[in-house]
Amino acid sequence: MRLYKDAGWWMGLTDEDIEGVWQWFDTDERPTFTDFKPGDGGDHNNEDCATFDPVCDYNWVDTSCSDRIFVLCEASGHEYGAAIVG
Repeated sequence: MRLYKDAGWWMGLTDEDIEGVWQWFDTDERPTFTDFKPGDGGDHNNEDCATFDPVCDYNWVDTSCSDRIFVLCEASGHEYGAAIVG
């Protein structure tokens, strides 16, 4: 992320189905934690993707999914103590 520190990053969270109800894109589960900037993350039509925003000290903001944003991917380790490199 340091190379692209001025870019927004989508973490896989969306309220596309029901405005203001955030769910993980791949599981439809609701998050147990959110970090939206104050006044954001609510009912904003056509802003359905939660992103880390560098302008707001990387607090979360809801953004249009059609905006040009980078995507974070999740990976898990295969064994205890195994490092993920890449």
